Amino acid sequence: MRNRPDTGPASRPPHAEDGRAAALAAFDRSDDAADLARTRADTVPATEAARSEDGAVTAALRFEHGGVAVDLQVRAHGRTRSLSGLVTGDFEHAVLRVRRPGATASPTVGEDGRFSLDGLPRGPISLSLLRTGRPPVVTAWFTV
Repeated sequence: MRNRPDTGPASRPPHAEDGRAAALAAFDRSDDAADLARTRADTVPATEAARSEDGAVTAALRFEHGGVAVDLQVRAHGRTRSLSGLVTGDFEHAVLRVRRPGATASPTVGEDGRFSLDGLPRGPISLSLLRTGRPPVVTAWFTV
């Protein structure tokens, strides 16, 4: 079956295409050799706190695999989100790739393991961590 956007009924709502893109991205085979970092913590603050001010933390997550940990904070900024985090573990150099349906980004990981990414639209996201001499590590898909 070919992946053609013009198949199906023309009356599909716009969000249906977003969901389709997310499903296709989930089957991206480029990270098949990657190890999966398991979700070890997923904290969502009270709704009132998340809506009270620009930049409020809407979620805090922790992923771990084989001595590597990725701690994340998702912040709300009106219709967009920002993601900041810290990568810790045994590695000399790491490259982070942010996977989104139809797009990727590679924020710089500092020497201290910190990174940030601003202006993210709401929706599904996954991270891929590439380390020198080791298999890549990917997170499960989560929503910002």
